Amino acid sequence: MQTTRRQLLAHSAALPFLPLVGLGLTACSTVETTSVQARLLGKSITVISTIGTTLRLSWRGTTLFNNEFGEAFVPDWGYKEQLENRTVELLRASGRFSSVQRVTITATRREEALKELNELKTPTDHVLLISGAPSADSIWATREGFFGLGIAQRSILQLGTESVAHASLRVDLLVPSTFGTVLGEATVSTAQRVPAPALLRGPRLNDDHAAAARESLKVQVDAAVQSLVNQLGLGKAAPAPASSAPRPAPAPAAAPTAPSSNAFPVTTPNVEGRGIPAPSGAGASDSLPERR
Repeated sequence: MQTTRRQLLAHSAALPFLPLVGLGLTACSTVETTSVQARLLGKSITVISTIGTTLRLSWRGTTLFNNEFGEAFVPDWGYKEQLENRTVELLRASGRFSSVQRVTITATRREEALKELNELKTPTDHVLLISGAPSADSIWATREGFFGLGIAQRSILQLGTESVAHASLRVDLLVPSTFGTVLGEATVSTAQRVPAPALLRGPRLNDDHAAAARESLKVQVDAAVQSLVNQLGLGKAAPAPASSAPRPAPAPAAAPTAPSSNAFPVTTPNVEGRGIPAPSGAGASDSLPERR
């Protein structure tokens, strides 16, 4: 049986760098990084995103009949700008591109996004498109899973309410001149518990806990963008390792020369730190015994 993207995300190993305690992050990618790096070197790239202004809200109840879903329009939370600006910063820092820019679009689907970008007549060699992605529920293991940027809440018989902020993103590296040919893609999923109840019935945001959820998503977006750029091999190159060439062998010590018969006798210096005087030098050469 073929493995689905959701199953890949569910079984991906957690990445080692976690920017906040309790933040789980899983990733999956399909890209030949060496080929992509060579192809994009010295080219221009444009970053666009179809998400960032709307949060997906979900309430998971005791049964499927108690589940509720909705949306919250939060353009003032600034996630769209954060996604695009952070991606642009990382791409510029890599030094791989001749130019890096972001273009703000209103489209919410990939096909519409590419069409809108084409209508804007933005000159670019490549496009990095950030969009929402489905992922497994890494917190409660419910069948609904997560999608895009959002807040989920679970309660059993109205007791033990728990809330989670989540970010499930996908990035596609495209060639606009060839009708959106995909050079590579990557997905990332993060989730973190936040103070409950983050949602009220409806569902709708609970203003008393909205600030905590907002801050959690801000951290998750930064971590997700870093992961996506690294998976595509477009991050800043690692510094070259220190040279392991062997050190040249020291020059051989010069052979000691025999002292001249006219030289003064050599004396031993004081022992350092002890103040022990050197033995007195020997006198001049003894004269030969007189013949009788």
